[in-house]
Order: sequence, then C-alpha cells, then structure tokens
Amino acid sequence: MKNKSVVQRTSMIKIRDGYSHATGIIHFSVDYQLEEFDDRTRRLLNNILYEVLELVFSEKVMSYKYDNPFFDNGRNEFCKNLLSEVFLQRTNLKHGYSYTWEPVYEMINEVIEKAPYNEVLDILWYILDWIYANMYTSQFDIYSIFNSFFEKEFVGYRFVEKRIIAITDKNEISSIEDACNSKYDGINSHMQKAVGFLADRDKKDYKNSIKESISAVESVCQIITNNGKATLGQALKVIKSKGMDIHPALEKAFSSLYGYTSDQGGIRHCEGMFESNVSFEEAKFMLVSCSAFINFLIAENEKEASNI
Repeated sequence: MKNKSVVQRTSMIKIRDGYSHATGIIHFSVDYQLEEFDDRTRRLLNNILYEVLELVFSEKVMSYKYDNPFFDNGRNEFCKNLLSEVFLQRTNLKHGYSYTWEPVYEMINEVIEKAPYNEVLDILWYILDWIYANMYTSQFDIYSIFNSFFEKEFVGYRFVEKRIIAITDKNEISSIEDACNSKYDGINSHMQKAVGFLADRDKKDYKNSIKESISAVESVCQIITNNGKATLGQALKVIKSKGMDIHPALEKAFSSLYGYTSDQGGIRHCEGMFESNVSFEEAKFMLVSCSAFINFLIAENEKEASNI
C-alpha cells in the first residue's frame, strides 16, 4: 500500500505562545529587538497605534488640555502638526478645510512598516508626546499600552518618564521609575535629567547622564545626613555611623563608582582635555545602579526613622 503524500502548505499566521510556538513547530526570537524590528512587530504596532488614535480622537475620550482659537479639532490639529513637524510638508490649508485622515495615517503606516527602527521609535515618541501634551486621556495610560506591547514582542525599549530608553529588564525600569518619583524633588530632578540625557532624540549625552545619576545619589545622601555639602564618600560614613545597615562590599562598590566619575579622566572632571568618551552601556549601568542605590538608601533611612 502506497503512503499518501503529505501536502505541503504555506504558513499563514504566527501567534506567539500559541500551539505551534509551544510545541516548537515554529520559533520566535528570544533576543530583544534593538536595531531592527521584524515584520510581525511592525504590523502589530501599526494596528495598536491606529486603535489608540481612533480612541483618543473619538467623542467618548476627546478632550483638549487648553483653549486655543486655532485648535479646530484634535484629529485635524494632529494631522497638521504631523505633516509640518515630522514630514516637513507645507500646511497652508485654506480656512474651513480639514485634512483627510486616511492618507495621513497611510504616511504613518509607511514609516512603521518600512523605515529604520530608530525612525519607527521617533514617530511613535512624537505621536504619544503630542497626545500627552494636547489631550486628556485619563481613561487609559498610552505609555503603558506600548510598554506592554514592547514587552510581549521582545522589543528592547520602554517608555520611562515619557521618553524611550533602551532598557531591557522590567526590574531596571521599575527601579528607575521609583527613583524618578521619590518624595524628594531634588533627587527626582537629577534622575529625570539623567533619563533625558540618555534618551535625547537629537543628541544623546551619556556623560551628563552619568553626572546627573551620581548627583542624584549625592542628593539623597545630603538629605539623609542633613548636610548640603556632603559628598558621597562623606555621606556613606555618616550614614553608617547612624546605624544604617550597608554591607561593606556595597559601600566599597559605590565608593569605587564615585571615584570613577571624579578622578582626573573621570566623568565629572574639568571639561576639555580629560573629558572621557562614555558609552551608552556605561551610562545605562550608572542610571540603573544609582536608581537602585537611591531606592535602597531611602528605604533604609525610613526604616531607621521608624525605629526612633
């Protein structure tokens, strides 16, 4: 008896965590997408963005943050700004006319599906920033929507403090967000600047990101020691003398990090001939490490205060 031939069929769908994925019939990359996004990710991103924009500009959600006689309606103003500021087109539309939504979104679609990964992130950042600046969307958190999508699709970027940063671990993100939103304005200011320098779309400034990260650590130390001029090294000694439990290895590690930023060739030395070349990896490491240390010091200080 002859075996019936197996019909070879073309794959038509791809569902992450579905049967085919779970049984190993098809494979998904487990590496974070950093310098390229696959077709699946681009198409899903396009779908989600379209749904978000439709919801934002719907009558159920639409609400403007300010009164502006030139702000005709949200969708039309968005189209005008996008065409002018992103696609650099003329927007001298006659009074009483509106932009047609479909061709404008088709331009967004083209970028998301075909442009380099950095331009995909650029246009996504611009759109969410525009929505946050101009519309009330209290019914949902637009940034969380895309962070959840990034996590599911192994995209190595997240929105942190409304900026896109290449951070690939949810614990790192949580630590940074906690440090950016502490009860101390001085710490928050330094941390938010550190995030900003790391994520700046036009000119990333890793050196100043590290400066602000370590300055945030000094700020919390000065608060704890009640000494506005205390350096990190001095503050660590005072903190330990107050009975705060800091492991010697941890104390040594942060003292070494501070030395790295302060010696002759270090980050915070005089501008000019000794200015260091700083990589993204160094700046990210300092941002994450300083965030963790800040959160640790605040928690330990509050623990000590509660025992008094």
